[in-house]
Formats: sequence, C-alpha cells, structure tokens
Amino acid sequence: MTAWPDAARPGEPADPARAWHWLARMDDGGQAPVPLGWNPAARQWLSWDGSALAPAEAARRFRYLGPALTPAEVAAEAVPAEATEAPPAPPLDMVPKREAIRNHLLIFVGSVVATLFLAEKIVHWRGQ
Repeated sequence: MTAWPDAARPGEPADPARAWHWLARMDDGGQAPVPLGWNPAARQWLSWDGSALAPAEAARRFRYLGPALTPAEVAAEAVPAEATEAPPAPPLDMVPKREAIRNHLLIFVGSVVATLFLAEKIVHWRGQ
C-alpha cells in the first residue's frame, strides 16, 4: 500500500499549495520519515540537498504520511479555531546557504579548470 492521498495522482501531496510534507521510505518500512519539499510549479519533490524527485518515482519509493506542520500550527491545534492566526509563510530556501555557496564555488572552479585545459590544448594544437 502506497498511501498516497489521491489514487488518480500518485506521488503528489494532498495539498499541493503546502511547501513541506512528511514521507516515509518504502525500503526501510517507514522507520525514518523524511520531510520533503513540494514544488507545485515544477510538480516535483525537492530534498534538502537540492535533488529533485518526480511524482512517479516518489510514489514508487515513498509512502505519504501528511503535511509537515510548523510549530505554530502544532500549538494552534491545542487552541480553539477562532483564536488562531494565519500560518507562517513557507521557508524561502530549500538548500542551506552554506551548501549553496559551496556548490556554486565548486561549479565556478570546475569551469575555470575546464576553460584553462581547453585553452592549453588549443594553443598547443595551433603551435604545431
């Protein structure tokens, strides 16, 4: 049993407008639930490392547990509905800033090395 909310849309969350959801891996029997971000524009799941997962792959590998509630939403469940306020905005970034900077620097260094390698080959080739 995959336990996805809508059988017509396996691999997609119950509330696509919500940013974060809890999913459980099928290979470990759901012992370690993981929070994954849902990108409604691209219709794909995003993990903290920046990798993307298509709905069909998510339906095959994960079981849907439910939306990831914020601390304010958890606290609001204990308070009557009329005393609650609007839920906070979803997180702005999916990848921690330090990891994003590291990734961009590695891409830049790789580009510089590749450019210098190609330039050396071109200069060596024209010199012959």
